[in-house]
Amino acid sequence: MMDKKKVLPVAIVFFLTLFGIYVYMGGLNEVRMQLIDCRDIELIGLEYRGTPQDEELGLTFQKVEAERNENPLYTIYYKEPSGKRDTLHVFVGLERGNTGKILSEGWIEKTFECRRAIKASIEMHQLVMPGAGKTKQQMVDFARREQVDPQGVYIDKIISRDKVEVLAPIVD
Repeated sequence: MMDKKKVLPVAIVFFLTLFGIYVYMGGLNEVRMQLIDCRDIELIGLEYRGTPQDEELGLTFQKVEAERNENPLYTIYYKEPSGKRDTLHVFVGLERGNTGKILSEGWIEKTFECRRAIKASIEMHQLVMPGAGKTKQQMVDFARREQVDPQGVYIDKIISRDKVEVLAPIVD
């Protein structure tokens, strides 16, 4: 059995290493909030309704990813589950202008009016990114401080594994 004099330095090195990895992955980066001017957001994609563990959810993402190329992926969670067996309702899509062709049956178009929006910019590894609930709460708090009223739709724009923007159009 190791004595206490050897355990403490090992524990300190271990925790400093973990903290260093967290910092390297961007864990200390802040979610940047700003009000922006925007144009209507026109998307085309697929909707999924079901449980989070259903393989159809993965297939929905794969179908949209196959058309993505280097373009951002958009997701809108209308209903997020609180457990594995709860219902999930999500839209997964691309900007309408980036598709270039009429896509197969089942693809739908969504247009969101947008003159101004709250934009949350997140740049950190996906393993240390804040959860959707925390980001939405930060956006609600920002809206209160800026005295604007979000429409209630939060559009995730996934640019890369380490860069996400969340747009919340505001009521004029």
